[in-house]
Parts: sequence; C-alpha cells; structure tokens
Amino acid sequence: MAAAFSTVSTTTAVLALAWICSVTAYSQETVDYVGADGVALQGYIVYPSSMADIDDSTDDVAFLNFPNALHTVVVVPDWNNINDYELTRAQMIADELGYAAFVSDLYGADLHDVQDRDTKVAQATKYRSDPALFHSRINDAIVAGVTANAFSGGLVAIVGYCLGGTGVLSYSFANTLEKDNDNDNDNVNNTMNAYGGLVGAVSFHGGLMDFEVTGDMETPVLVLSGGADDAGTAVEDLEARLKSANATWQITRYSNIEHGFTDFEDDRYNEWADDRSWSEMKSFLRERFGETSYGTPQPEQGVHYVLAADADADVDVDVSIAESRMADSGNHTEMDTDMVTVHTVDYDDDEGFALRGYLAVPPMEEGTTTNQQHPAILIVPDWDGTSGPTGYEAGRAVLGALDGYVVMVADVYGSNYTDVEDFPTRMELSGKYRNDPDLFVKRIQTGLDRLTAHPAVDASMVFVTGYCLGGTGAIDYAFSASAALEGLDNVRAVVPIHGGLTPLRAVQTDSVKPYVMVLSGGVDDAHGNTTELELHLDAANATWEISRYSNAQHGFTGWNSPAYQPMADSRSWMSTMSLFETMVVRGSEETANNNAMGGVVKKDDNTGEDHSSDDVEEGGDHSQDESEGSSTISSADRRSAFGVVAVAATLFAALVAV
Repeated sequence: MAAAFSTVSTTTAVLALAWICSVTAYSQETVDYVGADGVALQGYIVYPSSMADIDDSTDDVAFLNFPNALHTVVVVPDWNNINDYELTRAQMIADELGYAAFVSDLYGADLHDVQDRDTKVAQATKYRSDPALFHSRINDAIVAGVTANAFSGGLVAIVGYCLGGTGVLSYSFANTLEKDNDNDNDNVNNTMNAYGGLVGAVSFHGGLMDFEVTGDMETPVLVLSGGADDAGTAVEDLEARLKSANATWQITRYSNIEHGFTDFEDDRYNEWADDRSWSEMKSFLRERFGETSYGTPQPEQGVHYVLAADADADVDVDVSIAESRMADSGNHTEMDTDMVTVHTVDYDDDEGFALRGYLAVPPMEEGTTTNQQHPAILIVPDWDGTSGPTGYEAGRAVLGALDGYVVMVADVYGSNYTDVEDFPTRMELSGKYRNDPDLFVKRIQTGLDRLTAHPAVDASMVFVTGYCLGGTGAIDYAFSASAALEGLDNVRAVVPIHGGLTPLRAVQTDSVKPYVMVLSGGVDDAHGNTTELELHLDAANATWEISRYSNAQHGFTGWNSPAYQPMADSRSWMSTMSLFETMVVRGSEETANNNAMGGVVKKDDNTGEDHSSDDVEEGGDHSQDESEGSSTISSADRRSAFGVVAVAATLFAALVAV
C-alpha cells in the first residue's frame, strides 16, 4: 500500500512540474531592451497559453496568429523588481483577458527578484525621488512591450503593483494633454507616452505621493486601495489632485485591507480584496480597449420584458410565467422564454398600509421548472416612487432578472404615490422617511418579506440596492437593530447607488452584518465626506467597499436624467453584479462546507503581523517587504498559479526524497 501511494505521489509531482514548465516555456519570451539612460533592461512578453502551437516531434513552439491584433498590457513590478509574482499576474492577464502582457524591468537586468532589504529600500527611494527616471522606465517599457508583441497593433494599458502602482499614478499625472493654440485641440504631451495608444492605467495598492499636477491627464486611471493601507485623508488628497488634473478616474477602497493585499505570498494577502480588485481591473480594461461600451442598456418592453396579464397579488407568479405573458397591446401571447416577466404586486404591511411593488422574474430556461430557486434583489426606489411597471426601477429590475435574479421594486410611499411628479410632494415624502429611519426600514422589511416568500426565491441569498433616496434606505436597513430581528442574516449585501449619505445615518446595531458597497459620484454632494463615512462604517464593525467615479453627479444612473453618466453607470452596475455573483458562488460553497462566513472571506486579524517597521520613510512609501510572510491563498482560488508553483516545488522535493 505504501509503495503504491509513493508511486501515485511521484507521478503527480512529475505531471505538475511538467505542466508548470510547459506553461512558463510556451507562453513567455524574454525581451532584452535598453533604457533611455543606457541601462540594460530585461522584460518578458507573455501571450495567452492557448496561442502556443507545439511541434510534438521537435518541441519547437510557434505562436498562432489571431485574426485580430492583441492589445498590450504593461505590468510595472513592485519593489522586488521582476519575479514570479509579476510573471504570474501577466499570465493571468493573457489567459483570462486574451491580451499580450509585458512584464517591465525597473532596476536593470542584473537586479531581478531583489531580496535584500537595503537594496529594495535604496532602489524604491531612488525611483520615487526621481520622477523623470521613473517615467522614463515606464515609457521605455511601453515602447518595448508594443515592439515585442508579435501581434501588436492594438491599444496599450499599464498596470502597477505597490511601487509599480506608484509609478503608474506618477506617470499618468505627467502624461498630459497640451493645448494646440492653432486649432484649439488637445495633443498628447510629446515628452510622455512615446506610444500613442495608451488608453488606461491601473494602480494596485500603490504608495501615494504628492503627485505634481502639470496639466490635464490624458489617460483614465483606476486606483485600487486598502482601507487599512492608505489613510482616508491621503485618498481625499489624491482625489483632489485628480480633479485638478481634469482626470477620468475611479477610486475603490476595501475595508480593513492592508498594503500588498494581492501578493500571494504575503501574510497580508486577502483573497476577497484580490478577487474584487481583479474583477474591477478586468472590466476597466475591457472598456478601455473598446470591447464593451460604457453605459447600461435601457430595457425595452416587448424586447427584453413583457408585463404579466394579472396584477392580482394572490397569483402564484411562478405559475403565471407560463400563463400570462402578454405583449404591449395587452393581448396574451405565446410564452417567450427569452424575456423577463414584470408583475405588479399589491401587498400590505402589518398595519394594513397598502403598497404596490413590481416583480421581475427571469426568463425560463428550456427544461427548467417553475419552482427553481434564484437569488434575489430588492430595489428601494428614489424619491419619485416606484414609477410603475415600465419605470426606471422596473427597468433596473429587468436587467437584474436577465442575469438570473428575481428582483422586486419595493414600495415605500404607498400605492397612492407610485409615481410622484411634483417637487413639493417629493420633498414632503422623502423628508418623512429620511427623518424616520425606523419607518423606512419597516417599509423595506415588508418588501423583503414579500420577496423572500416567493417560491422562486432562494431566501438565503438576498441583496438590497437603492438609488438616491433608496440608497439612504439601504444604509438605514444595514444599520438597523430591528431589521436584524427580522431576518437580516439572509441579506448578504446592501448597495446604495448615489445614495444620500449625509448627514451620516445613525447606527443602531453593534455590528453591521451585510457587506456594504457604496457607489457614488465624484462630484455628488449627497455622498458626503468619504473619510468620515469610512470611519463611521469602521466604528460599526462593517465590512465595506467604496467606489467613487470622476465627474459623476447625483443620479448618474438615471437613463433619462441630465445627470446620466455612462461610465459611472456601467462601472457601478458591473461592480454591483460582480459582487452579487461572487457572493452567490461563495454562498453555494458555504452551504457545501457549512461555512458561517456568509460568503465573504475576511482577513483573520490574528494571523497578520505588524509591518509598520517595514515602511520606507522616504515619501511615506508603503513598499513593505513583500518577500516575507506565509501564503494565505485559498486552495479554491482558480488564479493561484503562483501557489501551484510552490506546491510543485514541494512535490519535486518529495520526488527526490523518494
């Protein structure tokens, strides 16, 4: 038996090593290039693994021509310079997104994978204190990456980690537009961005500096930051500088997350923040490369959804899916399995107060039954009420249903005020509920009770979103003590979208249970002060995520609103739905594993070490020693190629021992 086990282990080790070696050899090529200052540099161009064409007889490798050019993503390394971490991230970019990734060299070909702390401090300080040199290295990398990409011709983005994230931000501030006085057009500053196709920049836990504003920023930036890394006031300062530079930007923050949260081998690694930030980067790059467009589609009746024939609240909606499809004319039609059904739902609270909401049921898939359960979303409407079965909130419900959720628009004002058009009534009703959070929460809970009682709803997987006034209500619900007694355990996340969050809402519970994701416009006064909001959420023991979008005003998701902003709309919608999807998947795993974490992987505060002494004093650098600490990668993380290499090394050692 023991001998058989040894044989299996040996075979597994050999296969694992063979797979890893094949991926590394077949999808990465070394690129030697020279910096503008004459320093010899060495980077790597990484292609999607699926492009490798291997000659079995000779083991020669050729890369298949794709019908379209590959966009280039330049990866700027952390203070270790290039090592397996950056190569792994580059391979992930290539394989998951289909781009060519170029891992750039900062220090020189003879200073890869720097482990000596003094050397790292000296090099990091050198580049942080010499922006011109830092920018030159990134410029050299952009040119080298595009040149090395055998399938180039597409666009370019830059992505940086830690020190590299600092460089990406500094470069972006310097990469400005110059005004051509002859024709009043903006031109890219000739001293920066030698390749004119640079369209986006992403900074992962980059150390913040006093970035100099030299003009209007040319490249949109995505900043991904840990709430326990950069101080809220430092992020406020960054936001102010970005506004001064007329930049297009998004800043996203994750609560209780430390510096280096994406580094697989660091004890501060956080799988949840890594997954969330990676998702933000992917959608950002797809948008910047023109693969997806900004904005969300406004659903059309008869194209994306139909109205149910019967508004009777007692109708079993699941059964009625097959019985009451109807077209715009009001006539019954044959069941269309590709469209959402929107039902009008009349219901009462416990005091008999009449309410009218709208329920969007996902299209039925062929072979499914009417009692199939779905995760659910409750939408709390803005200050003009629920707006009817074809209104704004119902449209958002249809979009959610098209993604497989049962979505209900909850009524707050009552069935007599479904579509409030006059300003004085809006002020009166919205003020009533803002000033009485207990009543607000009661209305939301009544809607949740109606939604979760539906046979098509998985009552253990429910989310609450709210727009404008509804965002205020979503926060009130998360902060409420009474809601916790009514089944708040089943509400996994609350998402206020351009919600009115100032003044700060009262917290009535010792610990906020749902994940709180706040999505706000960068010029929306209703959001309030972000640092104060973060401190308020921290004091309530909340787990939170906050995103802000440049130039987005209050009401930026309203399709017919003058404040509508397509970028902020699509970015916020993507963040919302990716959060829900992640929680649904993790909730399924939780059920299987009997895990009480609620689908959110939180950092164990008892496992982290104090790295404050690792900070580089120069300029407030956050470039802690990322070579130390044990890996905390989950075995379930599908992107843990870096961890697989370590496992393979262990297996190889076992093989040698055998």
